[in-house]
Amino acid sequence: MKLHEILAADLPDIDDSVKECVNMGQWLLFKTDIDTVGPSHPFYLKTGASVFELSDSGKIVKEVQKKDNLEVDEMFYFSDIRKPSSLSNMSI
Repeated sequence: MKLHEILAADLPDIDDSVKECVNMGQWLLFKTDIDTVGPSHPFYLKTGASVFELSDSGKIVKEVQKKDNLEVDEMFYFSDIRKPSSLSNMSI
């Protein structure tokens, strides 16, 4: 699995609070292998119990059904949003 950092401005339709949740490790922003799901959008966002397909600007396109079994191939964090030095150092 590859880890990438992107700028918050690269996904302008994602709210800053969502971006902070991604950087804090509470939610997961990722890409998956296109061959496993057919035509796909650039990003997926996994929240507590849901996974959402996102447009190239970060707008929610649809909720992904559990049967789709997406594999996380690449994870993304925002380089210009605060984040803990490690998840074990995160204070709640």
